[in-house]
Amino acid sequence: MVTTSMTLNATSTTWNELVTVKLESATGDVTRLDVGFDVTCDSQCTATAPTPWAGQRSLGIGEQVSGQVTYSENLPAGSIDDKITTKYHMFVTMAGVQPTQPNANWSNGRLIRCDNAVGQYPGCVYPDIRANLVLPLSQYGAAAATYAWAIQNMSDHWGATDNPLQRMKGEDLAKANRRVTCEDGTFSPVAAVTDDSCDEYPFAGTYQGGHTGCADIVPQLENGQWMFYSVKGRPDVTKYEPCVRGHVPLTQNSAAGGKYGSFVQTDRVLDAEKFVVSVTS
Repeated sequence: MVTTSMTLNATSTTWNELVTVKLESATGDVTRLDVGFDVTCDSQCTATAPTPWAGQRSLGIGEQVSGQVTYSENLPAGSIDDKITTKYHMFVTMAGVQPTQPNANWSNGRLIRCDNAVGQYPGCVYPDIRANLVLPLSQYGAAAATYAWAIQNMSDHWGATDNPLQRMKGEDLAKANRRVTCEDGTFSPVAAVTDDSCDEYPFAGTYQGGHTGCADIVPQLENGQWMFYSVKGRPDVTKYEPCVRGHVPLTQNSAAGGKYGSFVQTDRVLDAEKFVVSVTS
């Protein structure tokens, strides 16, 4: 039984993997096996510490051996992302006999992606695991409530697993989207919201953002429950609008925007890469 476990680093292109080999059972004259192990990786990656233990280790039934290997990705200069496969080789023999098939080779079925296209430092992620922006109501209040309402009620339910958002790289592009959605002259603060501000969803920093004709809603926390109201003087909400504008206190609006900005870096979301949004309690 071979078990491996690695944790990638969003701000480093060097990572470790724990390798454990256990002799689960044996038949006939086999009572002990000698096990060697080594790893490699392809593309721009190098296994800088390729063996979890030196030489071969003798294992009896029920015994196991563990050790750590290290990988390092050597990204060239410039904005680039590199797909990597880690590969494994196990050498199994028994003392006093001639082995017939001592080598076992296999590859990790999950690709690793390292890039220097996001943030200040390069890092690595599993690209087949979709990034998930988690926004607790307890922390982001009316902003998170606006997004949850949009995901659950609007016909396009942007950010749900079956209709993910796509990050759009470029601060100037995000500002242009926000001007279209929130600065078209139709947004007016309401008295029920202190320091009211326009919080657009889908986010301005996505390819789904930047629309006019949004549904305007006012989220209000009443007796521990979020309630949503339409805005007087604005068209009735049909739930088929191309966007939502929440009337949200500026501090909560800014905090949610900051979280999206940091999420892009911590989860290394590339330009046009899809992600989902989860609003929790």
